[in-house]
Amino acid sequence: MTKVKNFKDEYFYDLELSGEGLFSGRLLQGSDALLMSAIKLTHHPIFLTHQELIIHGQGTIAFTFQANTSFGIVLSENTAILGADEPVVCLEIGFHQTVFKKKLSDESDAIIALIEKPCNTDAFLDANRVQTYWLSIDKENRLLRFGKGYMLQKLVLFEAELPRSGEAEEDAYAYIEKLKFISLMGDFTQEILSTINSSFWKFPVTVDLPPVVTSSNEVTLDMLDQGTSTVINNLSEECGVLYGNVAGQRVVLNTPDFPDFADAINYSINTKGCMLYEKLKEKKGEFGHSDLNETYLRITVGVNKGNSPGVPFVLEVWPGGHYSPIHNHSNCNAIIKVLHGSIQCNWYRGLSAYEKEPYDFCELKKDEVT
Repeated sequence: MTKVKNFKDEYFYDLELSGEGLFSGRLLQGSDALLMSAIKLTHHPIFLTHQELIIHGQGTIAFTFQANTSFGIVLSENTAILGADEPVVCLEIGFHQTVFKKKLSDESDAIIALIEKPCNTDAFLDANRVQTYWLSIDKENRLLRFGKGYMLQKLVLFEAELPRSGEAEEDAYAYIEKLKFISLMGDFTQEILSTINSSFWKFPVTVDLPPVVTSSNEVTLDMLDQGTSTVINNLSEECGVLYGNVAGQRVVLNTPDFPDFADAINYSINTKGCMLYEKLKEKKGEFGHSDLNETYLRITVGVNKGNSPGVPFVLEVWPGGHYSPIHNHSNCNAIIKVLHGSIQCNWYRGLSAYEKEPYDFCELKKDEVT
C-alpha cells in the first residue's frame, strides 16, 4: 500500500475486512494504513472501510472500542463524499446527544432525529469503557436503529422512521436504497485505531429470534405469530447438526433401564459423602468466588471427533439455586435440551463489570430446546 495525503494534509485510513455473512476486522495502522484522499466535511476525519453493505440500503454495522470523544458511523453511495449536501445516513454518538443525519452538515436541516440527555435511555457515548455501538439500516421498513452490545431488537436504544412521500411528492429518502459504503468519522488517535474491532451483518435488526426451538411438526401459527418459538431451519447449519443429535424424543434422562436416574443424581448431590456432593465441594471457588452455589457439573458424552472444542456433547447438572458467572461462548454454536426440571437463562448486553442487569431472561422447562 502507498500513503497518500490530500491537499489539506488530512488523513483517511482504510479498514481491511474479510469473511462471509458476519464480517470482522481491525483498523490498520502504521505502515499498513492507506491514507485516503478526500475532502474534509466535518470536524473529524472520515475513515473508509473496504466492506460494503451486501444488500445496498440494509444491514447492521458495529464497532467495538473505547471511545473518548464523539464519533459517527456513516453510510454513503460513493467512496468519496464530495459535498456537505451529498445524501448519506450518519449516526453521531456523543456524551449528551445522539443524532441521525441525512448529510454531513451541522445545519438543523441535516437532522433526521435527535435524542438528548436527560432521557430514559442510555443512547449515548459510554466514557472510559469498551463498548459495542451499532447502526442498523432497513430500507424496506424505512427504519434506522441504534443500539449497544449485541445486534438485537431488544437492545435498540434509539430509532427513527424515515417518512414515505405521497404519490405526487418526490421521495426525500429514496437514496437510502443506494447506500453501500461504510465509514467511521471521528478524531481517533493511532492508539485508539489499533483497538477498534468491527462486525457487519447483512440483515437489519428487525425481530429477534425466540429462545425456544420447536420441531417443525409441532410449531403452530400462534407460535409463529406471537414469536414464542422458532424452528431449526432458521438457525445455522451447525445448530441444525447439533439439533438432530440432541433434540430427539428418546434423548431423555430417565430410561427404561434406569427410570430413577434423576432421583439418583439429586440424592448424590444432596448427600454428604456421595460423589456429586463431594465433587461440587471441590469445584467451590472455581470462578474466583467462595460460593458453593456458583458451581455446576459437566459430564462429557461421546468422544472428541476433532470438529469442536473438545467432546461435542456435555451433560450439565445444575443443582437447585446454583448459577454461573456472566459469560459467553464466543462464536460457538450450541443446542441445549432440558432433560429434567427447569433452568433460568439471563442475557446481558456484554461481558463487562458495567453490565449488572440482564436485558432479558427466559425459563426453559423439561423437553424444551434452545
